[in-house]
Amino acid sequence: MPLNLQDLVDGMNARMQRERAGSQLTLGHLIEKLEAMPDGAVVPNLKKAHSYRGYYVDLAFERGDGTRPAAELLAECRASMGKMFEGYKGGEFVMGELTPVWVAEYGCSGQRIIAIGSGNNLELAEDE
Repeated sequence: MPLNLQDLVDGMNARMQRERAGSQLTLGHLIEKLEAMPDGAVVPNLKKAHSYRGYYVDLAFERGDGTRPAAELLAECRASMGKMFEGYKGGEFVMGELTPVWVAEYGCSGQRIIAIGSGNNLELAEDE
């Protein structure tokens, strides 16, 4: 049977994504954190979900000024679950529960979201 290079690349991408998911917040965990927040909670103004430039299979949010209601970000995260996003240079990528999340402007590299800490602040880290 001939070697299918796309299957090989897809497998490598999936393995590397699982490794990233072990060291940063995933879309599923972000949804869980937001669901656990009390009514009226606010979080940093993450908006405009898109395929992350660094790893097209990952999800990024742009950072806006100020804060936004956690319920609004939760709705945007839920809408991203299972949605297909176009990569920066093409390709289609479906976001899911184990998809790592980032803070980055569209087309730019950014920071990993590690956690939502005390005071609903984001804990961020540079890509390793």
